[in-house]
Amino acid sequence: MSLSSLTVADITHFLGWCTLINLVILAVTTLVVVFFKTKVFNFYAGLLDLDSSQVSHLFFRFLVQYEVAVLMLNLVPYLVLKIIG
Repeated sequence: MSLSSLTVADITHFLGWCTLINLVILAVTTLVVVFFKTKVFNFYAGLLDLDSSQVSHLFFRFLVQYEVAVLMLNLVPYLVLKIIG
């Protein structure tokens, strides 16, 4: 299949899988942070030479930014293509 032969259905299928994979990554990351908070924060605090509270803030910010990116770059285009498709 070449790029010139991509259909709306192909792109919709692709975005559906991208959305699913990214939401699984987001869920797993969130669960790891929730259940192994102390170990994860201490590891990154030592690695980045930061306080544990700073690492907590960075992880929260990362999770929120990742969620917004997944919604805007994967889910919204997928839903739009499902509607117009």
